[in-house]
Amino acid sequence: MNQIWNGYESHPVFHYFTKISAIPRASGNEEGMVSFLLEFAAQKGLFAVRDEVRNVFIKKPGSKGREDEAPLLLQCHTDMVAEKKAGVSHDFKKEGIVLKREDDRLFADGTTLGADDGIGVAMILSVLADSELSHPPLECLFTAGEEVGMDGALAFDYSQIAARRMLNLDSSEENAVIIGCCGGVRSDLSLPYMPQSCREEALLLTIDGLAGGHSGEDIDKGRQNALSLMGKLLREIGEKTAFTLAYLTGGDKDNAIPRECKAAILSEEEETVRTVARIFENEVREKLTKEDSGFTLSVQKVPVSAHFTAADTEKVLSVLSVRNGVFAYRTEPPRLPRTSRNLARVRTEANEVNFGFSSRSELPAELEDSKTELDALADRIGAQNRHYAAYPGWVSSADSPMIRAYCRAYHEATGRETAPTVIHAGLECGLISERLPGLVALSAGPDVCDLHTPAETLSLSSAVRVYAAVCKFLALEF
Repeated sequence: MNQIWNGYESHPVFHYFTKISAIPRASGNEEGMVSFLLEFAAQKGLFAVRDEVRNVFIKKPGSKGREDEAPLLLQCHTDMVAEKKAGVSHDFKKEGIVLKREDDRLFADGTTLGADDGIGVAMILSVLADSELSHPPLECLFTAGEEVGMDGALAFDYSQIAARRMLNLDSSEENAVIIGCCGGVRSDLSLPYMPQSCREEALLLTIDGLAGGHSGEDIDKGRQNALSLMGKLLREIGEKTAFTLAYLTGGDKDNAIPRECKAAILSEEEETVRTVARIFENEVREKLTKEDSGFTLSVQKVPVSAHFTAADTEKVLSVLSVRNGVFAYRTEPPRLPRTSRNLARVRTEANEVNFGFSSRSELPAELEDSKTELDALADRIGAQNRHYAAYPGWVSSADSPMIRAYCRAYHEATGRETAPTVIHAGLECGLISERLPGLVALSAGPDVCDLHTPAETLSLSSAVRVYAAVCKFLALEF
Protein backbone atom coordinates (compact mmCIF):
# COMPACT_ATOMS: atom_id res chain seq x y z
CA MET A 1 0.00 0.00 0.00
CA ASN A 2 1.11 3.56 -0.57
CA GLN A 3 2.27 5.97 2.11
CA ILE A 4 -1.21 7.28 2.69
CA TRP A 5 -1.65 4.28 4.98
CA ASN A 6 1.35 4.98 7.21
CA GLY A 7 0.63 3.25 10.50
CA TYR A 8 -2.04 1.04 8.94
CA GLU A 9 -0.02 -0.75 6.24
CA SER A 10 -0.83 -4.23 7.49
CA HIS A 11 -4.52 -3.72 8.19
CA PRO A 12 -6.67 -5.87 5.88
CA VAL A 13 -9.61 -3.43 5.77
CA PHE A 14 -7.50 -0.67 4.25
CA HIS A 15 -5.87 -3.13 1.87
CA TYR A 16 -9.27 -3.93 0.41
CA PHE A 17 -10.54 -0.37 0.59
CA THR A 18 -7.61 0.69 -1.59
CA LYS A 19 -8.54 -1.92 -4.19
CA ILE A 20 -12.22 -0.97 -4.08
CA SER A 21 -11.45 2.75 -4.42
CA ALA A 22 -9.61 2.10 -7.68
CA ILE A 23 -12.78 0.63 -9.24
CA PRO A 24 -15.39 3.02 -10.71
CA ARG A 25 -18.61 2.17 -8.84
CA ALA A 26 -21.10 5.00 -9.07
CA SER A 27 -24.68 3.73 -8.90
CA GLY A 28 -25.51 1.91 -12.13
CA ASN A 29 -21.85 1.25 -12.89
CA GLU A 30 -21.10 -1.63 -10.51
CA GLU A 31 -19.94 -4.15 -13.14
CA GLY A 32 -16.30 -3.63 -12.17
CA MET A 33 -17.16 -4.44 -8.56
CA VAL A 34 -19.00 -7.56 -9.65
CA SER A 35 -15.91 -8.81 -11.48
CA PHE A 36 -13.67 -7.94 -8.54
CA LEU A 37 -15.87 -9.78 -6.03
CA LEU A 38 -16.22 -12.88 -8.19
CA GLU A 39 -12.46 -13.01 -8.76
CA PHE A 40 -11.87 -12.58 -5.02
CA ALA A 41 -14.22 -15.47 -4.24
CA ALA A 42 -12.58 -17.70 -6.84
CA GLN A 43 -9.14 -17.00 -5.40
CA LYS A 44 -10.37 -17.88 -1.89
CA GLY A 45 -12.24 -20.99 -3.02
CA LEU A 46 -15.62 -19.62 -1.95
CA PHE A 47 -19.04 -20.16 -3.47
CA ALA A 48 -20.18 -17.04 -5.35
CA VAL A 49 -22.97 -16.09 -7.74
CA ARG A 50 -24.16 -12.88 -9.36
CA ASP A 51 -27.54 -11.89 -10.72
CA GLU A 52 -28.78 -9.69 -13.56
CA VAL A 53 -28.94 -6.52 -11.44
CA ARG A 54 -25.28 -6.89 -10.31
CA ASN A 55 -25.83 -8.28 -6.82
CA VAL A 56 -23.15 -10.71 -5.66
CA PHE A 57 -23.75 -13.48 -3.11
CA ILE A 58 -20.79 -15.24 -1.45
CA LYS A 59 -20.85 -18.06 1.11
CA LYS A 60 -18.17 -19.26 3.50
CA PRO A 61 -18.49 -22.36 5.71
CA GLY A 62 -18.26 -21.98 9.46
CA SER A 63 -14.80 -22.17 10.98
CA LYS A 64 -13.60 -25.46 12.51
CA GLY A 65 -16.02 -26.68 15.14
CA ARG A 66 -18.72 -24.18 14.13
CA GLU A 67 -19.80 -25.68 10.83
CA ASP A 68 -23.27 -26.65 12.11
CA GLU A 69 -24.21 -23.33 13.71
CA ALA A 70 -27.00 -21.19 12.34
CA PRO A 71 -25.66 -19.00 9.51
CA LEU A 72 -25.14 -15.25 9.78
CA LEU A 73 -25.82 -12.85 6.92
CA LEU A 74 -23.28 -10.05 6.36
CA GLN A 75 -24.60 -7.33 4.05
CA CYS A 76 -23.50 -4.08 2.41
CA HIS A 77 -23.84 -2.26 -0.92
CA THR A 78 -21.21 -1.82 -3.61
CA ASP A 79 -22.33 1.44 -5.23
CA MET A 80 -21.51 4.98 -4.11
CA VAL A 81 -22.94 8.47 -4.50
CA ALA A 82 -20.97 10.26 -7.22
CA GLU A 83 -20.66 13.93 -6.23
CA LYS A 84 -17.78 16.30 -6.96
CA LYS A 85 -16.79 19.88 -6.31
CA ALA A 86 -17.44 22.51 -8.94
CA GLY A 87 -14.60 22.59 -11.44
CA VAL A 88 -13.41 19.04 -10.69
CA SER A 89 -13.13 17.04 -13.93
CA HIS A 90 -13.34 13.57 -12.37
CA ASP A 91 -15.13 11.00 -14.58
CA PHE A 92 -16.92 8.58 -12.25
CA LYS A 93 -17.65 6.17 -15.11
CA LYS A 94 -13.98 5.59 -15.86
CA GLU A 95 -11.90 6.78 -12.90
CA GLY A 96 -11.41 5.44 -9.42
CA ILE A 97 -11.30 7.59 -6.31
CA VAL A 98 -8.10 9.48 -5.49
CA LEU A 99 -7.52 9.01 -1.77
CA LYS A 100 -6.01 11.64 0.51
CA ARG A 101 -5.31 11.71 4.20
CA GLU A 102 -4.93 14.29 6.95
CA ASP A 103 -4.10 12.76 10.35
CA ASP A 104 -6.99 10.40 11.18
CA ARG A 105 -9.22 11.61 8.35
CA LEU A 106 -9.37 9.86 5.01
CA PHE A 107 -11.02 11.78 2.17
CA ALA A 108 -11.02 12.08 -1.61
CA ASP A 109 -9.53 14.60 -3.99
CA GLY A 110 -12.55 16.76 -4.81
CA THR A 111 -15.12 13.96 -4.87
CA THR A 112 -17.15 11.81 -2.58
CA LEU A 113 -14.96 9.24 -0.83
CA GLY A 114 -17.25 6.24 -1.20
CA ALA A 115 -16.72 5.03 2.36
CA ASP A 116 -20.49 4.76 2.10
CA ASP A 117 -20.40 1.82 1.66
CA GLY A 118 -16.96 0.86 0.42
CA ILE A 119 -15.73 0.49 3.99
CA GLY A 120 -18.49 -2.07 4.62
CA VAL A 121 -17.40 -4.01 1.54
CA ALA A 122 -13.78 -3.90 2.72
CA MET A 123 -14.72 -5.22 6.17
CA ILE A 124 -16.67 -8.16 4.79
CA LEU A 125 -13.87 -9.05 2.38
CA SER A 126 -11.39 -8.91 5.27
CA VAL A 127 -13.55 -11.35 7.22
CA LEU A 128 -13.85 -13.70 4.24
CA ALA A 129 -10.08 -13.60 3.64
CA ASP A 130 -9.17 -14.40 7.27
CA SER A 131 -8.51 -18.14 7.66
CA GLU A 132 -7.86 -17.83 11.41
CA LEU A 133 -11.07 -16.03 12.39
CA SER A 134 -13.68 -17.92 14.40
CA HIS A 135 -17.16 -17.50 12.89
CA PRO A 136 -20.41 -19.30 12.07
CA PRO A 137 -21.33 -20.11 8.45
CA LEU A 138 -21.40 -16.79 6.60
CA GLU A 139 -23.73 -15.67 3.83
CA CYS A 140 -22.56 -12.37 2.34
CA LEU A 141 -24.80 -10.21 0.18
CA PHE A 142 -23.26 -7.33 -1.78
CA THR A 143 -26.12 -5.33 -3.30
CA ALA A 144 -26.07 -2.92 -6.23
CA GLY A 145 -27.95 0.32 -6.72
CA GLU A 146 -28.63 1.05 -3.06
CA GLU A 147 -28.09 4.78 -3.43
CA VAL A 148 -30.64 5.18 -6.22
CA GLY A 149 -33.54 3.24 -4.74
CA MET A 150 -32.21 0.02 -3.20
CA ASP A 151 -32.61 -1.60 -6.62
CA GLY A 152 -30.41 -4.57 -5.85
CA ALA A 153 -32.08 -5.42 -2.56
CA LEU A 154 -35.48 -5.17 -4.25
CA ALA A 155 -34.56 -7.58 -7.05
CA PHE A 156 -32.47 -10.22 -5.23
CA ASP A 157 -33.72 -13.81 -5.00
CA TYR A 158 -33.82 -14.37 -1.22
CA SER A 159 -34.59 -18.08 -1.53
CA GLN A 160 -30.79 -18.51 -1.58
CA ILE A 161 -30.45 -17.22 1.99
CA ALA A 162 -30.87 -19.49 5.00
CA ALA A 163 -29.74 -16.97 7.63
CA ARG A 164 -32.22 -15.27 9.94
CA ARG A 165 -29.60 -13.12 11.63
CA MET A 166 -28.00 -10.19 9.78
CA LEU A 167 -25.21 -7.69 10.36
CA ASN A 168 -25.49 -4.80 7.92
CA LEU A 169 -22.29 -2.74 7.62
CA ASP A 170 -23.73 0.48 6.19
CA SER A 171 -23.87 2.64 9.29
CA SER A 172 -21.85 5.83 9.76
CA GLU A 173 -21.69 6.34 13.52
CA GLU A 174 -19.35 4.12 15.51
CA ASN A 175 -20.91 4.39 18.95
CA ALA A 176 -24.42 3.52 17.83
CA VAL A 177 -25.92 0.12 17.10
CA ILE A 178 -28.66 0.78 14.60
CA ILE A 179 -31.74 -1.37 15.14
CA GLY A 180 -34.29 0.65 13.16
CA CYS A 181 -34.73 3.15 10.36
CA CYS A 182 -37.49 5.10 8.64
CA GLY A 183 -39.20 4.20 5.39
CA GLY A 184 -38.93 6.34 2.29
CA VAL A 185 -39.99 7.02 -1.27
CA ARG A 186 -38.70 9.10 -4.18
CA SER A 187 -40.82 11.30 -6.41
CA ASP A 188 -40.26 12.81 -9.85
CA LEU A 189 -42.42 15.80 -10.83
CA SER A 190 -42.38 16.80 -14.51
CA LEU A 191 -43.82 20.21 -15.42
CA PRO A 192 -44.42 20.90 -19.13
CA TYR A 193 -43.93 24.46 -20.38
CA MET A 194 -43.99 26.38 -23.65
CA PRO A 195 -40.59 28.01 -24.31
CA GLN A 196 -40.76 31.48 -25.82
CA SER A 197 -38.01 32.26 -28.32
CA CYS A 198 -35.85 35.31 -27.69
CA ARG A 199 -32.34 36.73 -28.16
CA GLU A 200 -31.66 38.59 -24.97
CA GLU A 201 -29.32 38.86 -22.04
CA ALA A 202 -30.59 37.30 -18.84
CA LEU A 203 -29.41 37.70 -15.27
CA LEU A 204 -27.90 34.47 -14.00
CA LEU A 205 -28.38 33.99 -10.25
CA THR A 206 -25.98 31.41 -8.82
CA ILE A 207 -26.14 29.96 -5.32
CA ASP A 208 -23.09 27.84 -4.51
CA GLY A 209 -20.72 26.77 -1.75
CA LEU A 210 -23.23 25.13 0.58
CA ALA A 211 -22.26 22.00 2.48
CA GLY A 212 -25.16 19.80 1.40
CA GLY A 213 -25.16 16.43 3.11
CA HIS A 214 -27.18 13.26 3.52
CA SER A 215 -30.85 14.04 2.97
CA GLY A 216 -31.85 11.92 5.96
CA GLU A 217 -29.10 12.03 8.55
CA ASP A 218 -28.25 15.71 7.94
CA ILE A 219 -31.74 17.07 7.24
CA ASP A 220 -32.11 18.40 10.82
CA LYS A 221 -28.69 20.05 11.09
CA GLY A 222 -29.72 23.46 9.80
CA ARG A 223 -27.92 23.13 6.48
CA GLN A 224 -29.43 25.19 3.70
CA ASN A 225 -31.04 23.65 0.63
CA ALA A 226 -29.85 25.55 -2.47
CA LEU A 227 -33.10 24.95 -4.38
CA SER A 228 -35.30 26.17 -1.54
CA LEU A 229 -33.04 29.20 -1.11
CA MET A 230 -33.37 30.01 -4.80
CA GLY A 231 -37.15 29.75 -4.53
CA LYS A 232 -37.15 32.27 -1.66
CA LEU A 233 -34.84 34.61 -3.57
CA LEU A 234 -37.01 34.52 -6.68
CA ARG A 235 -40.12 35.19 -4.60
CA GLU A 236 -38.45 38.24 -3.07
CA ILE A 237 -37.38 39.48 -6.50
CA GLY A 238 -40.95 39.00 -7.74
CA GLU A 239 -42.26 41.23 -4.94
CA LYS A 240 -40.13 44.10 -6.27
CA THR A 241 -40.20 43.63 -10.05
CA ALA A 242 -41.68 41.39 -12.74
CA PHE A 243 -39.50 38.69 -14.30
CA THR A 244 -39.69 35.44 -16.22
CA LEU A 245 -37.44 32.42 -15.97
CA ALA A 246 -35.10 31.43 -18.78
CA TYR A 247 -33.84 28.24 -17.14
CA LEU A 248 -33.33 26.63 -13.75
CA THR A 249 -30.91 23.90 -12.67
CA GLY A 250 -29.54 22.62 -9.38
CA GLY A 251 -28.84 19.62 -7.18
CA ASP A 252 -28.05 16.16 -8.46
CA LYS A 253 -28.77 13.13 -6.25
CA ASP A 254 -32.15 12.52 -4.63
CA ASN A 255 -30.51 11.47 -1.35
CA ALA A 256 -28.25 14.53 -1.09
CA ILE A 257 -29.16 18.03 0.09
CA PRO A 258 -28.45 20.24 -2.95
CA ARG A 259 -25.38 22.44 -2.66
CA GLU A 260 -25.86 24.66 -5.71
CA CYS A 261 -28.55 26.15 -7.94
CA LYS A 262 -28.61 28.41 -11.02
CA ALA A 263 -31.56 30.44 -12.27
CA ALA A 264 -31.48 32.69 -15.32
CA ILE A 265 -34.20 35.35 -15.36
CA LEU A 266 -35.34 38.11 -17.70
CA SER A 267 -36.12 41.42 -16.04
CA GLU A 268 -36.22 45.04 -17.18
CA GLU A 269 -34.95 46.23 -13.81
CA GLU A 270 -31.44 44.83 -13.46
CA GLU A 271 -30.47 47.09 -10.59
CA THR A 272 -33.53 46.08 -8.59
CA VAL A 273 -32.65 42.41 -9.05
CA ARG A 274 -29.07 43.03 -7.96
CA THR A 275 -30.20 44.99 -4.90
CA VAL A 276 -32.65 42.30 -3.79
CA ALA A 277 -29.97 39.64 -4.30
CA ARG A 278 -27.44 41.59 -2.25
CA ILE A 279 -29.85 42.07 0.65
CA PHE A 280 -30.93 38.42 0.47
CA GLU A 281 -27.31 37.25 0.55
CA ASN A 282 -26.60 39.26 3.70
CA GLU A 283 -29.73 37.97 5.41
CA VAL A 284 -28.86 34.37 4.60
CA ARG A 285 -25.29 34.76 5.86
CA GLU A 286 -26.59 35.76 9.29
CA LYS A 287 -28.37 32.41 9.65
CA LEU A 288 -25.80 30.01 8.21
CA THR A 289 -24.30 27.09 10.09
CA LYS A 290 -20.52 26.77 10.19
CA GLU A 291 -20.73 24.01 7.58
CA ASP A 292 -22.46 26.38 5.14
CA SER A 293 -19.94 29.20 5.56
CA GLY A 294 -18.74 28.79 1.95
CA PHE A 295 -22.10 30.09 0.68
CA THR A 296 -21.95 32.50 -2.26
CA LEU A 297 -24.59 34.29 -4.32
CA SER A 298 -23.58 35.88 -7.60
CA VAL A 299 -25.36 37.76 -10.40
CA GLN A 300 -24.02 37.97 -13.93
CA LYS A 301 -25.31 38.51 -17.47
CA VAL A 302 -25.68 35.58 -19.85
CA PRO A 303 -27.23 35.26 -23.33
CA VAL A 304 -30.40 33.15 -23.61
CA SER A 305 -32.47 32.00 -26.57
CA ALA A 306 -35.76 31.16 -24.82
CA HIS A 307 -37.74 31.94 -21.69
CA PHE A 308 -40.83 30.85 -19.78
CA THR A 309 -44.17 32.60 -19.83
CA ALA A 310 -45.16 34.45 -16.67
CA ALA A 311 -47.70 31.71 -15.90
CA ASP A 312 -45.13 28.91 -16.29
CA THR A 313 -42.65 30.89 -14.19
CA GLU A 314 -45.22 31.02 -11.39
CA LYS A 315 -45.77 27.26 -11.64
CA VAL A 316 -42.04 26.62 -11.21
CA LEU A 317 -41.94 28.91 -8.18
CA SER A 318 -44.81 26.98 -6.61
CA VAL A 319 -42.71 23.80 -6.77
CA LEU A 320 -39.65 25.53 -5.31
CA SER A 321 -41.87 26.80 -2.48
CA VAL A 322 -43.23 23.38 -1.47
CA ARG A 323 -42.55 22.24 2.11
CA ASN A 324 -38.99 21.05 2.56
CA GLY A 325 -36.90 19.80 5.47
CA VAL A 326 -38.16 18.32 8.75
CA PHE A 327 -41.96 18.10 9.08
CA ALA A 328 -42.15 16.43 12.50
CA TYR A 329 -39.88 15.05 15.22
CA ARG A 330 -40.11 11.79 17.13
CA THR A 331 -41.98 12.00 20.43
CA GLU A 332 -39.63 9.53 22.13
CA PRO A 333 -35.84 9.33 22.41
CA PRO A 334 -33.68 9.73 20.47
CA ARG A 335 -34.81 13.16 19.27
CA LEU A 336 -34.65 12.67 15.53
CA PRO A 337 -36.82 13.72 12.62
CA ARG A 338 -39.91 11.56 12.25
CA THR A 339 -40.90 12.83 8.81
CA SER A 340 -38.95 14.89 6.28
CA ARG A 341 -38.72 15.74 2.61
CA ASN A 342 -35.76 16.83 0.49
CA LEU A 343 -36.23 18.91 -2.66
CA ALA A 344 -33.19 17.38 -4.29
CA ARG A 345 -32.79 18.41 -7.90
CA VAL A 346 -34.21 20.41 -10.80
CA ARG A 347 -33.39 20.37 -14.51
CA THR A 348 -34.79 22.47 -17.37
CA GLU A 349 -35.24 20.39 -20.51
CA ALA A 350 -36.50 21.44 -23.96
CA ASN A 351 -40.20 21.39 -23.06
CA GLU A 352 -40.40 20.49 -19.38
CA VAL A 353 -38.87 21.12 -15.98
CA ASN A 354 -38.04 18.03 -13.90
CA PHE A 355 -37.92 18.04 -10.10
CA GLY A 356 -36.78 15.25 -7.78
CA PHE A 357 -37.84 14.69 -4.16
CA SER A 358 -36.97 12.23 -1.41
CA SER A 359 -39.50 11.74 1.41
CA ARG A 360 -38.83 9.83 4.63
CA SER A 361 -40.93 8.88 7.65
CA GLU A 362 -41.22 6.39 10.49
CA LEU A 363 -44.99 6.49 10.00
CA PRO A 364 -46.41 5.08 6.74
CA ALA A 365 -49.40 7.45 6.99
CA GLU A 366 -47.14 10.53 7.07
CA LEU A 367 -45.13 9.20 4.13
CA GLU A 368 -48.41 8.88 2.23
CA ASP A 369 -49.27 12.46 3.23
CA SER A 370 -46.03 13.68 1.63
CA LYS A 371 -46.86 11.82 -1.58
CA THR A 372 -50.42 13.18 -1.55
CA GLU A 373 -49.17 16.75 -1.12
CA LEU A 374 -46.90 16.41 -4.15
CA ASP A 375 -49.71 14.80 -6.16
CA ALA A 376 -52.02 17.70 -5.30
CA LEU A 377 -49.36 20.21 -6.33
CA ALA A 378 -48.85 18.41 -9.63
CA ASP A 379 -52.58 18.39 -10.34
CA ARG A 380 -52.86 22.09 -9.53
CA ILE A 381 -50.12 23.16 -11.97
CA GLY A 382 -50.70 20.60 -14.70
CA ALA A 383 -47.63 18.48 -13.96
CA GLN A 384 -47.07 14.72 -13.85
CA ASN A 385 -45.87 13.13 -10.63
CA ARG A 386 -44.33 9.65 -10.27
CA HIS A 387 -43.47 7.88 -7.01
CA TYR A 388 -40.91 5.09 -7.06
CA ALA A 389 -38.13 3.31 -5.12
CA ALA A 390 -40.26 2.97 -1.99
CA TYR A 391 -38.73 1.06 0.89
CA PRO A 392 -40.09 0.10 4.31
CA GLY A 393 -38.91 1.09 7.74
CA TRP A 394 -37.66 -1.55 10.12
CA VAL A 395 -37.03 -2.16 13.83
CA SER A 396 -35.39 -5.02 15.72
CA SER A 397 -35.80 -5.73 19.41
CA ALA A 398 -33.07 -4.08 21.48
CA ASP A 399 -33.23 -7.11 23.78
CA SER A 400 -32.46 -9.75 21.14
CA PRO A 401 -29.45 -12.02 21.84
CA MET A 402 -27.74 -10.82 18.66
CA ILE A 403 -28.05 -7.13 19.56
CA ARG A 404 -26.75 -7.82 23.07
CA ALA A 405 -23.88 -9.85 21.59
CA TYR A 406 -22.74 -7.00 19.33
CA CYS A 407 -22.85 -4.48 22.21
CA ARG A 408 -20.79 -6.88 24.33
CA ALA A 409 -18.32 -7.50 21.49
CA TYR A 410 -17.89 -3.78 20.86
CA HIS A 411 -17.15 -3.17 24.55
CA GLU A 412 -14.68 -6.05 24.77
CA ALA A 413 -12.89 -4.96 21.58
CA THR A 414 -12.71 -1.23 22.27
CA GLY A 415 -13.32 -0.64 25.98
CA ARG A 416 -16.11 1.71 24.93
CA GLU A 417 -19.85 1.56 25.38
CA THR A 418 -22.49 1.53 22.67
CA ALA A 419 -26.25 1.40 22.69
CA PRO A 420 -29.08 0.46 20.31
CA THR A 421 -30.75 3.36 18.51
CA VAL A 422 -32.64 4.27 15.34
CA ILE A 423 -31.80 6.64 12.48
CA HIS A 424 -33.68 8.94 10.11
CA ALA A 425 -32.29 7.33 7.01
CA GLY A 426 -32.96 4.36 4.80
CA LEU A 427 -31.16 1.05 5.18
CA GLU A 428 -31.61 -2.14 3.22
CA CYS A 429 -32.41 -3.92 6.48
CA GLY A 430 -36.10 -3.07 6.04
CA LEU A 431 -36.42 -4.56 2.57
CA ILE A 432 -34.42 -7.64 3.50
CA SER A 433 -36.43 -8.14 6.70
CA GLU A 434 -39.65 -8.09 4.66
CA ARG A 435 -38.33 -10.87 2.44
CA LEU A 436 -36.81 -12.99 5.19
CA PRO A 437 -39.55 -13.46 7.82
CA GLY A 438 -38.15 -13.73 11.32
CA LEU A 439 -34.90 -11.95 10.45
CA VAL A 440 -33.19 -10.11 13.30
CA ALA A 441 -30.95 -7.35 11.93
CA LEU A 442 -28.60 -4.67 13.15
CA SER A 443 -26.42 -2.13 11.37
CA ALA A 444 -22.97 -0.96 12.44
CA GLY A 445 -20.08 0.94 10.97
CA PRO A 446 -17.29 3.45 11.62
CA ASP A 447 -17.54 7.22 11.79
CA VAL A 448 -18.15 8.63 8.31
CA CYS A 449 -18.95 12.33 8.10
CA ASP A 450 -20.60 14.43 5.37
CA LEU A 451 -21.91 11.48 3.41
CA HIS A 452 -23.05 12.14 -0.18
CA THR A 453 -20.84 15.23 -0.47
CA PRO A 454 -17.26 15.89 -1.64
CA ALA A 455 -16.44 16.63 2.01
CA GLU A 456 -17.04 12.98 3.00
CA THR A 457 -14.43 11.69 5.47
CA LEU A 458 -13.69 8.39 7.18
CA SER A 459 -12.05 8.11 10.59
CA LEU A 460 -9.30 5.52 10.22
CA SER A 461 -9.05 4.75 13.92
CA SER A 462 -12.81 4.29 14.06
CA ALA A 463 -12.69 1.80 11.19
CA VAL A 464 -10.03 -0.18 13.05
CA ARG A 465 -12.15 -0.29 16.21
CA VAL A 466 -15.33 -1.31 14.40
CA TYR A 467 -13.56 -4.09 12.51
CA ALA A 468 -12.14 -5.39 15.79
CA ALA A 469 -15.68 -5.36 17.21
CA VAL A 470 -17.01 -7.24 14.17
CA CYS A 471 -14.34 -9.93 14.55
CA LYS A 472 -15.10 -10.24 18.28
CA PHE A 473 -18.82 -10.43 17.47
CA LEU A 474 -18.31 -13.23 14.96
CA ALA A 475 -16.34 -15.19 17.54
CA LEU A 476 -19.28 -15.18 19.99
CA GLU A 477 -22.02 -17.80 20.00
CA PHE A 478 -25.51 -16.32 20.38
